[in-house]
Amino acid sequence: MDTLKVMDHGDIFELSFDDLKKFHGTKSICGLTVSFKVMQAAWEALAAGAPIPRAELSVATAFPGPGARDGFEMVMRAVTREKYWIETNVTPSDQIAEAAKGAYFFRITGYKRIVALGLKPDMVPSEFVPLRRRHLAGTLDDDEQARFRRLQFTFSEALLAVTPSEAVNLLSIDDAPNAGNTV
Repeated sequence: MDTLKVMDHGDIFELSFDDLKKFHGTKSICGLTVSFKVMQAAWEALAAGAPIPRAELSVATAFPGPGARDGFEMVMRAVTREKYWIETNVTPSDQIAEAAKGAYFFRITGYKRIVALGLKPDMVPSEFVPLRRRHLAGTLDDDEQARFRRLQFTFSEALLAVTPSEAVNLLSIDDAPNAGNTV
């Protein structure tokens, strides 16, 4: 599945990673790539890759990065629809990679189900989080800044090269509260 399919007011949109990149740019390419890979895994778990009605989609995450936020906004319109939340009570584990801020944990709702996902810890290059924290603190020299920028693209390319199941742990899938109710 190279695209994510969403249904919006009867129209089906197929969005590729390049579409997300056109929306966000490359400043936070890693977070953007993580959001794309996580959504691919969620679409497989929730709808076997079929279009999901945008109005049903929401995301809660322990990763507040701007690239990920923009990825979820482009595909789900989650920020605009106020269906995007940051969780602060999730800690990294053997199933959820540590991020420079928070953890790479995601809870996506769609098709009256909730899927919890974690980016696999071995997907994050070992020097990425320490360099990202120093980048955020403004303490990288020019050479380190250039190395960090190259590392961002290496991380992104590595994620794009693998399947969603190779990059993302499916932690749980449950019925959403009120799944039988129609409003």
